[in-house]
Amino acid sequence: MSGLPIGALRHRVTLESPIDAPDGAGGFSRSFTPVVNLWARIAPSGVREDFVEQRAEQATTHVVTIRWRDDVSKEMRFVYRGRNLRIQSVFDPDERRQFLICACEEIN
Repeated sequence: MSGLPIGALRHRVTLESPIDAPDGAGGFSRSFTPVVNLWARIAPSGVREDFVEQRAEQATTHVVTIRWRDDVSKEMRFVYRGRNLRIQSVFDPDERRQFLICACEEIN
């Protein structure tokens, strides 16, 4: 991936990081805090269907491309137009530190 066409990163997203706080019952409550607003390319990649407790659940998957950063991990998520996109994997396609490609799943 030597480059993207001009204007390919045209979607404004917020990268969020998880914060785990004790819930008082021995567990924790997870919330997210914004890290940075980024320009990204978002491309729907499909729908996955899982069977949970004998019922079918669908999950929409997306590929999100951003400029390379060293602080993006699988625990984070993107927020795009009020939709939460959980990061499933992060990789640098050509090891040149230009872009990151993130496989994401839309969560409700």
